[in-house]
Parts: sequence; structure tokens; C-alpha cells
Amino acid sequence: MISALRSFLRSVAFLLVAAPQCLSAEPGSTLRDVIDRGYLICGVGIGDIGFATQQVDGSWAGFDVDFCRAVATATLADAEAVEFVPLDSLNRLSTLRSGDIDVLFRTTTFNMERDVALGFEFPAITYFDEQRILAHASTKARTLSDLAGHTICANAGTTSILNIRKAIDAQKVDAEILEIASQAGRWRAFFGQECTAVTSDSSDLLIMVAMHGLDEKSLVVLEDVLANEPLSAVVRDGDQQWEQIIRWVVNLLVLAEAEGIYRASPPDVLERLEIPAYRQLGLPEGWARRTVSQVGNYGEIFARNLGSDSNLGLERGLNRLWRDGGLMYALPMKNQ
Repeated sequence: MISALRSFLRSVAFLLVAAPQCLSAEPGSTLRDVIDRGYLICGVGIGDIGFATQQVDGSWAGFDVDFCRAVATATLADAEAVEFVPLDSLNRLSTLRSGDIDVLFRTTTFNMERDVALGFEFPAITYFDEQRILAHASTKARTLSDLAGHTICANAGTTSILNIRKAIDAQKVDAEILEIASQAGRWRAFFGQECTAVTSDSSDLLIMVAMHGLDEKSLVVLEDVLANEPLSAVVRDGDQQWEQIIRWVVNLLVLAEAEGIYRASPPDVLERLEIPAYRQLGLPEGWARRTVSQVGNYGEIFARNLGSDSNLGLERGLNRLWRDGGLMYALPMKNQ
């Protein structure tokens, strides 16, 4: 009798612990919501040059924007079936958690705390970055240790804040940190000399240098690499189907580049993308070919927004394909 009672109590305790988890997103619910409303709601940056910017005519352009369009094409067969929600670093994750967006493509670092403790999933890295420091050349700084007595700007609510504080403490540098909510505000403070250095993802810093047409006589990127910053798509925990959709859509774009399949490839070449439309994934037949034909492959997305076909001219660097010395590696997708 006592043994049976203990067994019963253990069962009740298990159910009480498991109950909150059962209240998370029902598997497949996000895809059903997207299909029912007829468009994807995608979180992106605010004035995030090269990654997400709204044009004068109201349209959106950028590296992250194109990944939103790829997901819309895969799920709805229409790259334009997207509502873009501009988010800053402070409200991006809370907006995703609340269910106000379906997916976040907004220069968000994939780290353990966010993945394990905060209830998010990071299906696919879209950009391998590093945190660096940009300083006015007048500081004559070459490393972080040269910034003693200076003020460094960084965005609040980012991993950049944590990393720069750790670096300052570790190197015992007597520098001040000025936290600013928005990217635009951070750059205004930097160019207005409220701070003589700014720290962020390397791509962010190099884009600003390119936009202003400045060189090492005006600005200098310091030698220090403060952290690895793998930028990833983000979804809510609890909907495995939606997580898998995002993962394999991003992976498809890398695979297409690796196989030499482009946006303008003829139909017979696009047919080589014979990716299974698994019932569990919930995507229609032809989703892969359609996605690449409407959005292009990873290399095309990079080139037109950040690289050689843009006015920014960023190098691919770590984001080259693996065979070219980069980290972009396509997972197998075709039936063997």
C-alpha cells in the first residue's frame, strides 16, 4: 500500500513538473498560423544597414530580409508574403517570446544561455561574425589596452555589452562603457565624440566605415577579437516542425550555392534540387526549387546585400563555403 502510494505521488509530481512544458507551442502550430493568415511575420532590425532597412517606398531590403523571404517562399510559395517587424536589441527576444512574430532574423548571437535557459531555439547560423572595436584614429589606439581613459559605446541588451565588460576587467583597462538602446543612437554618439570607440559585430563596424567612405586615417579597427558572434535565426522553443523548417530553408540556400544552382538557373538546373517534401515538414512539393528561383542561393544573398554586388563590398571571410576556406557547410538534404 505504501509502495503504491509513493508511486502515485511520484506520478503526480512528474505531471506537475511537466505541465508548464505541455503549455508550450503545439507542434506545427506556427506553420498553421502562417498558412491561415496568408503571410509570415518576421522580426528584423531597425535601420540595420546591409541586413534590414526600409526603403523610401516602404519596401524592405537586406541580408536578413532575404532569409525572411526565403521562409515565406518555402511555406507560402510567395517571397513577398511577409510582414516585417522592426525590432531593437532590447525588445527582439521578448517580442518573439510573446508570439507577435513567427521567426527572428535580426543579427542575434547564438549562445548557451539563450538556447538553454531562455526558451529559444537557434535553427541555423546565417552569418559567422566576430566582435571587434572601432576607434577614432585620433586616439592612436591599436588595441583595447590603448583605450584607457576613453569611453566605448555599445548597444544595451546585447552580448557586446557583456563581452566588452569582461575584456576590460580581464585586461584591467580603465575605460568607461556608454550603453545606448539603438544602433542609430550609438553611431550618433560615436561620431558626435560622446565616445571615442564603439564595439559591435565586425560586420556592423565595417559597414559603417564603408557607408562613410572613411579610411584608417579617420577610423581604425582595433586588433582585439573580443568574441565569436555566430548570428542565427531564432524561434520559440516547443514547435519542432517550425524549427526544422527554418533550419532546412537556410541550409537549402547554402546547398544551392555549393551545387552551382542560382536564382536565374534554367528549369532543368533547378530540377536538380530534388529535395523531399516530407509530410512531417509540412512543405509542398517543389518548395526547394521555388525558394531558390525567387530568392537565390546563399552567395547571391550575401553578394547583393553585403558583398561584391552591393555598395558595401564586404568580404565573405568566415562566411565563404567550406571548400573556399570558410565555415559555411551544407548538411545533406537529398535521399541517397
